[in-house]
Amino acid sequence: MVLRKLFRVLAVIGALVFTVHQAPMARQDYREWQAAMKFDRSAADLYRLNFEIDCAEIFIAWGFAGGLIYVLRPKLPPKP
Repeated sequence: MVLRKLFRVLAVIGALVFTVHQAPMARQDYREWQAAMKFDRSAADLYRLNFEIDCAEIFIAWGFAGGLIYVLRPKLPPKP
């Protein structure tokens, strides 16, 4: 029971650490995408793709953490 709770907490902490690492890169890619749209459309497409991939990685990490939390949730005792 304690091990399940530990894994649940570690899943949230892991997703949070990954988000803290990935969010500034996504923000930078978004800014570069917006700046490149004025001058070079092909470069803007690359920055947009990088931004979308960064966002997808964040959503996948939180989805994995949420799934792990759901799978490792405490079991309810059977009703008599």
